[in-house]
Formats: sequence, C-alpha cells, structure tokens
Amino acid sequence: MRQRLAPLALITLVFAACSSGPPPAPPAPPPLDPTGTWDVSVEAQGMSLSGVMVIRGSAEEGYTGSIDTDMGGASVADIVVDGDEMTMSIPDAGAQAILTFDGDEFTGELSGAMGDAVIFGTRREGG
Repeated sequence: MRQRLAPLALITLVFAACSSGPPPAPPAPPPLDPTGTWDVSVEAQGMSLSGVMVIRGSAEEGYTGSIDTDMGGASVADIVVDGDEMTMSIPDAGAQAILTFDGDEFTGELSGAMGDAVIFGTRREGG
C-alpha cells in the first residue's frame, strides 16, 4: 500500500505546482514626474542652443514652467503628461513640443512658426 501512495503523492504535488498559474506581472512603473531643472540642448537649422528648462507643479494641480536658452527665455504652458510622453506649448515662440522621457533624460521635437527643431534634456541632480 505504501508503494502505491508514494507515486500518488508525487503526482498530486506536481499537479499542485502546475496549477498555481503564471507568476504575477511586475508592478507598473511609477508615473512620469517631469518636475525639476533640466539642462537642454536644441538643434535647429544647423544651430545648436543650450539652456535650462524648469518644470514645476504636480499631476493633481497641473504643471507650469519656463525654458531659457542662448536666444532668450519663454514660459511653458499646456503641459500634459501621458505615459512616458509630455506635450507642451511655448506660447511666446508659437511652438509646441512632444518630449519622450527615459529616466532622467528626454528627447523630443519642437515645431512652430520658426520651423522644426530637436530637443534633448538631462535632469540636473537634486533639481
């Protein structure tokens, strides 16, 4: 009788292990928080500009900001975060931007009255 129970116990154990289902999915990444100070580089029409972008606020209250480059400064408005992307407008320059974030860096495109440009950014440590 003991010899019959050992294989039965082993089969029961195998079925129990197989029936537990797939492992749980990893947790979703935290939502994008674009706030902080970002060192930016803008490349447009063969020129390269450097500057600083500052984003303040929260997802609950909304975001505001500014961008200052070698060509001057402007406010940033209409900031919307969706997944790892952020859209924004720069009313003083008649431009819109779409930025894609990857950790503490982003790449994106600016388009507006003065043409198209590429923008890159890196979050300042502690900023």
